[in-house]
Amino acid sequence: MSRQVTRSIGKSRGQPFAAASAADRRVLRAHRRRHSVARIVPFVAASFVVLVICGAPLARAQQAAVSAAKDSDNSRLVADFQIRDFPPPPANGAKRPIPEAIKHPDEGLEPEDVIPVAGQEYPVDLSSVLQLAETQNPTIALGREAIREALALQLQARGMLLPSLNAGTMYHLHQGPVQNSNGQILKVEEQSIYFGGGDWAMASQTVAIPAVHIFSHVGDAYFAPLVAAQVVASRSASSRAIENANLLDITGRYLALVGAEGELYSIRKSEQGLMQVVRATSAFAETGQGRVGDANRARSQALLLHAQEMQAQEELAVASAELSRTLDLDPSVRLRTAAGMIEVVQLIDPSYRVEELIPMALRARPEAAAAAADISAANYRLQAECARPWLPTISVGFSAGGFGGGGTGGGDGALFQNTGGRTDFDVYAFWTLQNLGIGNAAAQKEQRSSRDEAVARRGLVLNRIGREVADAFVLSERRKQALDFAMRRLNTAANGAREEIARTRGGEALPLEAINSVNLLTDARQELVRAIVAYDLAQFQLFVAVGQTPSAAMPDPKRAGPVTENGR
Repeated sequence: MSRQVTRSIGKSRGQPFAAASAADRRVLRAHRRRHSVARIVPFVAASFVVLVICGAPLARAQQAAVSAAKDSDNSRLVADFQIRDFPPPPANGAKRPIPEAIKHPDEGLEPEDVIPVAGQEYPVDLSSVLQLAETQNPTIALGREAIREALALQLQARGMLLPSLNAGTMYHLHQGPVQNSNGQILKVEEQSIYFGGGDWAMASQTVAIPAVHIFSHVGDAYFAPLVAAQVVASRSASSRAIENANLLDITGRYLALVGAEGELYSIRKSEQGLMQVVRATSAFAETGQGRVGDANRARSQALLLHAQEMQAQEELAVASAELSRTLDLDPSVRLRTAAGMIEVVQLIDPSYRVEELIPMALRARPEAAAAAADISAANYRLQAECARPWLPTISVGFSAGGFGGGGTGGGDGALFQNTGGRTDFDVYAFWTLQNLGIGNAAAQKEQRSSRDEAVARRGLVLNRIGREVADAFVLSERRKQALDFAMRRLNTAANGAREEIARTRGGEALPLEAINSVNLLTDARQELVRAIVAYDLAQFQLFVAVGQTPSAAMPDPKRAGPVTENGR
């Protein structure tokens, strides 16, 4: 390429530059660009070398200054931290003094009642709690009062064809003109008196208020008792549903109390195990065979566990107050359960499947019975309205009493003449077509709509019952699995904690391992308590979901024997 460029230049020498060919001009420009690049590259390389050689010491100097400043700050922080929290070791090789907390490991960890009992303390069990609820719970009492109201209405409906009894007396005086049946105006003076059975008798008229009186529509007299009977059935079933729901809620609050006591007991058991580690590490540290830091770590963990115990006491007092409030007792009364292990309740046979439990619930649930009774009552009301135009309203009256009177028409001017006894008996019946039949048709449509609404509500109730049974069944199965897992976890944690505590007391293991094992054991114990309470509550929920009352799960106290401190 260089020879070609030289040759091209040689050919154009001595000739005007404009005469050079276009190809020669392009070759010349390319040659100049390459020479320019060749001169710039060495300059750039030299500049980079100078920058590296001169910049490295400068960067090292800056980094050294930053490091020196940081080391100075860290030194001041460490010195301040040591002065405040860790005093320097004593001079002349003397031993560092043992803290008082190490010499007295039990100080501040003694069991105490954080929330003292303000009132009385009563032991209860689930049977006694449910009995108190049935007699003192205001919500259950409201449901029972609704039954009494329905029974009163039923009694009133049954007595519609029974006569009413009336008795009284009257006095009538007239002075002035009257018009007789012929249209003549007569000036008369008359007076009359009546006394005995019934009231308001004048002249030749019958007694307006009979002594014995029956007045009723025949259709109402027939259908009203039928409707009232269904209302009583509906109120009774609804009252049972309210009672079941409230007893289930009270059972849950009782189990919450049992769970709070169980958690407090498990924490105190864990405290006993951890105190062995605290005493062992304190003894090793005091004799110089162990580190003071290990003793402080064990004591710190014991203090944390003691704080959990105080929190558990607070939750126990709250659970007792909630149960007392639900039972309509004085909240200051402290309720406690019988001592002993928490029992695992099995109310439903595990062999049942959910497909078998749902039909049982649909037949046994009081909500379904109440919905069916509402449909029957609405149907009877519809039949009564359909029969109303065709059935009469009857009136039967009988009266007996004394009647007398007199006046100017008597001839002799005597006021009371011919006073004596009289009897009256009247019977009549009439049919009514309300508003030319439009009123009757409207009433029938209204009752038909009410009947259809009751049918729709029953469908919703049945769907809800099926869903509650399925949910309770799934919850019970899940809680059973959680209970089995919690039991296995507790066994493993107990074996590990027992071994680590023994090794720590013998000086064979670090206290940290025992502390971790005790923490795992504490969590396992509390988880087991929660799992048992949750499973028992799930069983009661399933028991109620299939139509049973929680009281039916309780044994008969007369046959079961007395309750002792260790159980039955």
